Amino acid sequence: MRALKQINPKPKPKWKYQAGELVELSAAGKKTQHNDDVLGLIGMILSIEPCWNAYRGGYPYKIKWFGYFPQKGMLDMKEYEIKRVRGVK
Repeated sequence: MRALKQINPKPKPKWKYQAGELVELSAAGKKTQHNDDVLGLIGMILSIEPCWNAYRGGYPYKIKWFGYFPQKGMLDMKEYEIKRVRGVK
């Protein structure tokens, strides 16, 4: 008798972070000069928009940084540049 196949396997999440999460710069994000304006700030992911053309460079996370005023506080990021905000230790 053949083994039964899984009917509805759980889909794997495509993105590590979801809209509405609070984030800050990761260690890799702190090393790049173009992120200096948001160093030490907290941001909220507003949306995730995959962009694969050369002009945009593939920065899918649209983040509103609190305390950052150019471009209405928006700065796009890649996944390795951000991490979740943790509570106070």
